[in-house]
Amino acid sequence: MKNLLKWLLPLALIAVAIMILRKTLGEQKAIDLSGTENKGPSEAEALSEAALGGEISPDLLKILVCPLDRGPLTLSADGKWLINPRNGYRYPIRDGIPIMLIDEGRKFQDTSLIVQPA
Repeated sequence: MKNLLKWLLPLALIAVAIMILRKTLGEQKAIDLSGTENKGPSEAEALSEAALGGEISPDLLKILVCPLDRGPLTLSADGKWLINPRNGYRYPIRDGIPIMLIDEGRKFQDTSLIVQPA
């Protein structure tokens, strides 16, 4: 019995760790009962479904900076994005929480938002 527990406990811990990693990494693949792969919504669909915008404190807006160049950001007119006017990066605001990741800014970059210095 001790030998069985000696091997069963580490295997159970590994299985739990794998399940946590899959959830953390946002794995969207699933196998339905027919055995075909279901990839889930694309990134664009997931973004459109997410609640963009939300109330952000003016004090927080004063201290938020672009994680790439550490420059100030501006709030978009619709209140759904924080915009870096130097490189066109747009950082989404989801449920009032700014997503300040360089990859997010790069993914939603809009070069028409870049302001040329005078």
